[in-house]
Amino acid sequence: MRITFLGKGGSGKTTLATSFVKYLEKKKKDVLAIDADINVNLGTALDMPKRYLGDIFDYVCKDLESNYNKPFIGSSPATRESIFIKDGLDDPFLRKFATYNDNGTALLTVGTYTDNKIGYACYHSKLGSAVFIYNRLLDNNDLYVVTDATAGIDSVGTSMFNVSDLNLFVVEPTKKSVDVYKEFKDIVSHYGIDTYVIANKIKNNDDIEYIKRNIDEEHILGFINESDDLRKFEQDDKDGLNRFIESNEDMLENILNKLDSIDKDWDRYLSVQKQIYIDDVGDWYSRYYGEDLTKYIDEEFSYKDVIEND
Repeated sequence: MRITFLGKGGSGKTTLATSFVKYLEKKKKDVLAIDADINVNLGTALDMPKRYLGDIFDYVCKDLESNYNKPFIGSSPATRESIFIKDGLDDPFLRKFATYNDNGTALLTVGTYTDNKIGYACYHSKLGSAVFIYNRLLDNNDLYVVTDATAGIDSVGTSMFNVSDLNLFVVEPTKKSVDVYKEFKDIVSHYGIDTYVIANKIKNNDDIEYIKRNIDEEHILGFINESDDLRKFEQDDKDGLNRFIESNEDMLENILNKLDSIDKDWDRYLSVQKQIYIDDVGDWYSRYYGEDLTKYIDEEFSYKDVIEND
């Protein structure tokens, strides 16, 4: 099952994503963490090495497609010719491109700008590698995929908003933070995607009431008080995160229960990915390649068929 942590810059989404990964490790779950944020802080917070994927799109494609003699872009949907990541954390693709810690957690890192890209490259192009991987990842109830996304509503500039079973927005008790959440929610709701909320940096009951006035309570999974432990963690006190997790186990359990309660909808996922791909190639890529790339959509492909026949 997949969960993506979102939020405006500074809201605490990376810290929450890190905490959830550590909580899953504590419960002996298999975890694939994906750092899709330009600031690449998830690997640092998890104390794991990073191997950047954003600049090696061609290599990613060659490992996940049996027919490489056609144009691919990041949002290219899977086909019957695709090679799928289906063996959990031991899958050959992950062993090649991910890094691992002593708990067995795997980390994929999109990466940040490199010297030769500064000044003209768009970070969205780097996210293409990640989206390509998500579209060929056959996760199940035994594997938890935890993503730290780009800040604000930037994820709607790619199909990153559609990669998970659960989108979790970290919201501060401020108008700016709430407005960013509402804008994101309105955009993705057109695709049938629900977004849930964790309210962070709560100081008092007034903050709680402010969140409740502006966000439907049925979408709020928890409240987090402003934390000295997190401040200590950000000051390089490793035990600060452990203390934070211990004091917020009920909230983390709520997130896990919500994620476990969701029925994965492979058909909806594929349908949205196809539409995003059609929009992408219609905007620019078909003209660039000099052919209509929509012809590469495999209308006979079904995730369920691949899973059932595996």
